Amino acid sequence: MTIWELRCASVNDYAMAVPLNPGDVSAGLFRIDGKPLEWKRPPRIGFADSTRKNHERPPADVSAMVPGAMVLNAHAHAVLAPFLSAFGQLLELDSEGAPGPRFFYNVTHLVRCVDVEHSEKNELGRIRREVFDLSKVPAEAAVFKDPATARSRIYVNDAGKAVIDQLIASTGLSGIECGMLEPTL
Repeated sequence: MTIWELRCASVNDYAMAVPLNPGDVSAGLFRIDGKPLEWKRPPRIGFADSTRKNHERPPADVSAMVPGAMVLNAHAHAVLAPFLSAFGQLLELDSEGAPGPRFFYNVTHLVRCVDVEHSEKNELGRIRREVFDLSKVPAEAAVFKDPATARSRIYVNDAGKAVIDQLIASTGLSGIECGMLEPTL
């Protein structure tokens, strides 16, 4: 079995979702540690394009915001929510500068499958390259996080990748992929 990373694709081709109220970040509204989030009101987001070109990059169907989370537009929500909602929350955002509603995907399905002791770590002791205990990974299609890497990664198993890849291919969603795990910094 292979463990894949569910992530935003082609991040250099699309605008990134950004919180518009700095207080929302410091208040922990975008906490991505695998625990459920509760918002009294939807946080406001916008889209930033850091290129210096004459044309702005558009938002993707699935936009990057913070590592370990993603923002879906209404089309991506309609396509992916029936599958993704089984493994986390899709919380509505107040979106500025892009048409339609946006949703923050917070994965709450935790699976303790990273072998912390045998994983490669950086000089700060953070996991750089995971080693998995595959006996702990669900066999059925699943999207999940491990507590050791919850703030930076969303994982998907082979069966989950097959579901997501089929949904992407059949609907032409932009900005999302199930990719090979690459070492973190």
